[in-house]
Amino acid sequence: MANDIIHALVFIQNWGDNTDLMGILKSNTNVISLFHIMGKRSYLIDANFDNKEQVEEWITRIKSVKLASGVPAVQSIETQKIIEVHKKKEDFSLQDYRNLVDKFHFFVKIENPHHDEDLIAVLNSDPIVQSILHVQGECSYIAEVITDDYSSYKSLLRKMKDLPSIQHLETQEIISVIKYRNQILDESGNLTLPEKDIREMYTL
Repeated sequence: MANDIIHALVFIQNWGDNTDLMGILKSNTNVISLFHIMGKRSYLIDANFDNKEQVEEWITRIKSVKLASGVPAVQSIETQKIIEVHKKKEDFSLQDYRNLVDKFHFFVKIENPHHDEDLIAVLNSDPIVQSILHVQGECSYIAEVITDDYSSYKSLLRKMKDLPSIQHLETQEIISVIKYRNQILDESGNLTLPEKDIREMYTL
């Protein structure tokens, strides 16, 4: 990862009509990927920023989105800076995600305050783990899992729970992938890049 770019995962909890919010997030150049998730939050965003001032301006803009009633559309925003990428999918696109309709797809938030090498070894050795991110914030790691068989995911959870350093695991199932590596599905149903962007960097 480049040292001059701030990479972050952003969790957003919203309510009500999300049309305006989705319009902003899909076209925003800081938002590289956008996942609709089930759990404590509504959306998971893979984003990058030039500096902390840009992060602050972006959060202020997202918080300013209001519903027709005038109530803020966004209830909460949680940012987690990405410290290190241990595993990343290569040659993966939004079309690949659209082809996953019969597969189980999760993000797993992992709190592991020590003995990171043991956790990384478990995650790296399991083929259903697609991405491994070391993050700064509410949890220690976030792993992405894609599998044909839910029992294989349960097996991975058991292996992680056997590690004495694990303090908390939280599974967030993916409902849909709205944007991935700057690619979206436009109104006509075609995969497209909404605008050119010099940012080639992503973490998921």
